[in-house]
Amino acid sequence: MLEMRTMPVEPKAGHGMAVMGEETIYLSHLPMFAMPVHAFQVLLEVTLDNDAGNAQKVYVEDRREAGTDLYTLDPEPFRISDLVTPAGHPALTSFNGTLFRGHFERGGVEIVDPVRVEVRRVVHFRHLDEQDPRPPALTYLAFGKAGELFLAHRVVTPPDFEHHVQVGNVRSVSGVSLTDALLAKGPRLAIPGRDDSPADRLVEGQQVAAKLLDGGVGAPDAIDLRFTVKREFYLEEGELASGGGGHHDHHDHH
Repeated sequence: MLEMRTMPVEPKAGHGMAVMGEETIYLSHLPMFAMPVHAFQVLLEVTLDNDAGNAQKVYVEDRREAGTDLYTLDPEPFRISDLVTPAGHPALTSFNGTLFRGHFERGGVEIVDPVRVEVRRVVHFRHLDEQDPRPPALTYLAFGKAGELFLAHRVVTPPDFEHHVQVGNVRSVSGVSLTDALLAKGPRLAIPGRDDSPADRLVEGQQVAAKLLDGGVGAPDAIDLRFTVKREFYLEEGELASGGGGHHDHHDHH
């Protein structure tokens, strides 16, 4: 789902991203309210390549062998809005960076450098507006494919939090299936009865009832789903704790 607002062109920056998936690779931009250049929530479906032609294989094998939850990409500076540049201008379809096991700013280990990211699909793109209201219930963005389904907490307004999980055993109570075509649009998924806060976030092992809010044309307004939380990849509160003017050092070296 692409949500564009009229805004000035932002400068280039090093947009750190979390890396998820094995069959299909996804990147999730690590957003910040305090630095306008990073006030974007973005989910990308990508492929990874390098001169040796084994970048994706190295990443997948490393993830399976190391058992590490968080992998990150430290890209060369680019304008994140170029991913969705309006018609008439070429959108950014590839960029280079370094792939890390762990957080690239917190002791992560380089595993592929350089790596070339080929953008296959922009699943979600939204310029964060601190004035947006917080949703009435805990809300995630769903993405992935049938065999690998992920959720990213929908970041809205400070204080907020970033959270990535993998879910499984997905079933629809209403009989409407969660198709790959629907997931490609990053639909919102609400968890009734839970506040949109870190304390009420999804936790590994939980059996969860949820409502898919963006069911697509011809679908009910809210599809009832059940799933199991299989794995938590990343939780970040500090970098989304405050809005413009707060002090943060994330990405300042770019």
